[in-house]
Amino acid sequence: MDVITSHTNADFDSLASMLAARKLYKEAIPVFSGAQERNVRVFFSKVPEKKFGIEKIRNIDLNKITRLIIVDVKTPDRLGRFAEILNRPDLKIHVYDHHPHTEGDIHGEMEVIEPAGATTTILIEKLIENKIDITSEEATFLALGIYEETGSLSFTSTTPRDLQAAAYLLSKGADLNLVSDYIIKELDAEQIEILNDLLHSAKEFYFHGIKVIIAIASTEKYIGELALITHKMRDMENINALFVVVRMEDRIHIVARSRIPNVDVGGILKELGGGGHSTAASASIKELTIVQVQERLLDILNRKVTPTRVARDLMTAPLKTVQIDSTIKEAEKIMTQYGVNVLPVLDKDIFAGLVSREMIQKAIFHNLEKARVSDFMYTEMQKAGPDTPFSKIESVMVEGNQRFMPVVEGDRIIGAITRTDLLRTLHDDILMKPLGAEELPKGFHYTYSRNLRHLLKERLPANIEKLLRDIGEVAEEAGMNAYVVGGFVRDLLLGHENLDIDVVIEGDGIAFANKLGRRFNARVKAHQRFGTAVVILPDDFRIDIATARTEYYEYPTALPTVELSSIKKDLYRRDFTINTLAIKLNKMDYGNLIDFFGGQRDIKEKAIRALHNLSLVEDPTRVFRAIRFEQRFNFKIGKHTQNLIKTAVRMELFHKLSGKRVLTELRLIFEEAEPIKAIMRMAEFDLLRFIHPEITVKDKNIRLFERIKEAIAWFDLLFLNLPIEKWLIYFIGLLNGLSKRDIEDVLKRLAVPERFARKLIEAAERSEKALSEFYRHKKMENSRIYRLLHPLSTETVVFMMAKAKEEAAKKYISLYLTELRKIGLSITGNDLKKLGIKEGPLFRGILEKAFEKKLNGMLKTKKDELKFVKGLKSE
Repeated sequence: MDVITSHTNADFDSLASMLAARKLYKEAIPVFSGAQERNVRVFFSKVPEKKFGIEKIRNIDLNKITRLIIVDVKTPDRLGRFAEILNRPDLKIHVYDHHPHTEGDIHGEMEVIEPAGATTTILIEKLIENKIDITSEEATFLALGIYEETGSLSFTSTTPRDLQAAAYLLSKGADLNLVSDYIIKELDAEQIEILNDLLHSAKEFYFHGIKVIIAIASTEKYIGELALITHKMRDMENINALFVVVRMEDRIHIVARSRIPNVDVGGILKELGGGGHSTAASASIKELTIVQVQERLLDILNRKVTPTRVARDLMTAPLKTVQIDSTIKEAEKIMTQYGVNVLPVLDKDIFAGLVSREMIQKAIFHNLEKARVSDFMYTEMQKAGPDTPFSKIESVMVEGNQRFMPVVEGDRIIGAITRTDLLRTLHDDILMKPLGAEELPKGFHYTYSRNLRHLLKERLPANIEKLLRDIGEVAEEAGMNAYVVGGFVRDLLLGHENLDIDVVIEGDGIAFANKLGRRFNARVKAHQRFGTAVVILPDDFRIDIATARTEYYEYPTALPTVELSSIKKDLYRRDFTINTLAIKLNKMDYGNLIDFFGGQRDIKEKAIRALHNLSLVEDPTRVFRAIRFEQRFNFKIGKHTQNLIKTAVRMELFHKLSGKRVLTELRLIFEEAEPIKAIMRMAEFDLLRFIHPEITVKDKNIRLFERIKEAIAWFDLLFLNLPIEKWLIYFIGLLNGLSKRDIEDVLKRLAVPERFARKLIEAAERSEKALSEFYRHKKMENSRIYRLLHPLSTETVVFMMAKAKEEAAKKYISLYLTELRKIGLSITGNDLKKLGIKEGPLFRGILEKAFEKKLNGMLKTKKDELKFVKGLKSE
């Protein structure tokens, strides 16, 4: 028996979620686990429960339940009698909920726990996904759940998903007049009296600098809609964190609302047996007085309220600095190398002042390159300590128009807060705004907050997710910060599988790798020069470890010079914004998404954007990567980045790149699932001339590439188990039409390894000759087909299939690959010796003649072969 249930004191979100779940589980019986809120009771006074097939719990034999579908709740203590059967080993449990994960949650064989304003929203999405239609009456009932739970789409917990679900219900005929009739908006006389008591009793408490309001009231009878009363009070008084504590009959009811991340009301009230979101939660307590409840609440608040952000949480560190006796020219070089606009000036280790790029440029304009920075440094500026609250920093930087705030401890500078740091903190909510579903790339998943721990659990294999947690634990023990970075994070958000784990360590990456190696009994290969290591687990799974580092280029196209740095500067050295995302792995911050450079925005906008204007000048190979990512993800290179590409092309920087680096990028492009568009894009940007000036992409070339794709697909379907370098076939196609000398120039320019170079030359020289033979002979003996194709590489043969214009030629190639190449003689030299034939030139000639006959189908068995040989001997 399947049963659908929800939490005790069920609201409209519970009811609507149960009704939606029944559409998914057609044989399931909806059963309330306990009482219902007043709105729901009023609703059932006009619409009988039987209309929805809802059964009383007293009529259900709990022992006969084989599957329990739980909606809008996942804590056992809110499930009434159903909690008694949760530990039954044979019970299947499915959970749908929009409340965040907490310890002690119910777990099942299927869990759909996602951020939304209402659980009804999640289930509506499931109905749409499964193409299950609903009537206008059902749409109205479901709308009750969303509109009540989100305050008619006005609560801060409302997400774009709720708006889209509501829009879908309206399109299905939901009647908002009926919805408004059942959702109580105005307070009655008793509720107004409670609100008045709460307003008069409200007191301010401060926890770690955060103001929290606690209001207390008492009544001898039960008054409904305490959540509505709490919302009214919060909005009337504009309160950021509010706890309403009301004694009704023999229970203490608490409703809490929070607008600030420092006060997680769901986590706080969980300790009192309640639960909910970080922004909205409730609890119901028996056997304690209101004074005891208040004392416990104050104790929990003191422990649970997180301090307001302080300078050490926001600052950038470590910093690039300049010594007090350095020259203006030396300071300018450091600024250019590291891309910074302000340098702290140190007298050995003591903080002495600041120099800005503007000041340095003016000094150089006046021919003061050899002057000391101490002559022109700023010495009067506001400073922050590591524990200076953000509010004070904001006030000083905004009102004092200070662009760079040094963070000092004693007489030493330990970090700095820049305008970018300030703006990011001020506008976190805007930066983390959820994406509208209609704007999402296919498969995209967004968590609506900066923590992705649930997405990691949902998207990754269990062993990989546990590995990330273990990495975080080792980092914590070592006193370091660990982040998984780059393509892994990008593809996690896009919903693409990518298990290439790149970890960046703020600290000593090699020392960390050795600790991790000991933890897993793994091999560690370290590269001291770059501060990197590879940890190879016993099952050969590899983890790349790198020390957080920054890099600069001595000249355009040079390989980078690397130095230790912070995660922010490490991410800044990467190619494109979509690859600058990181997830922190340390236990306390596990799953926190780091996005300094707008990577999420560019994923939303499907844009490939370079980080800074010199990015493609410093490393022009990034142009090839931009094209590759653009085509792989169906994104678009940003307009400004396109201009940067054109500038790099105009500067002829690609001629200065080593051929090996260009070949590596070309190979990666050819290995993509759809390389043709990338090749065309390279042509658009006039990049192919840097491979060879004679290479062009015209209509006939495009048709050839399309036939190459078809030929490779055909080859794959043959399941021949032959080794083949598919990327090389596209490379052969790119060089098609060049002279042998031009191809040799390309091979030399790109430093193509000998094993590939041979195949490229072979394809150019011999494929056309073989095809010409096929065209001339409409009927050709198998032995002749074999002699033409057998000396060629598999890549050349597949290329010939793509290039062949006549069906006869294609049939010859297909016959060779599927049959002729497998044919061999059954007889050996020993058989010839037994026949009295002496070794020598005759030996080989006899075997070749026998093989030719077998290829042509004239010899079937070993007996036939021996008979043929005997005939030759007797001649």
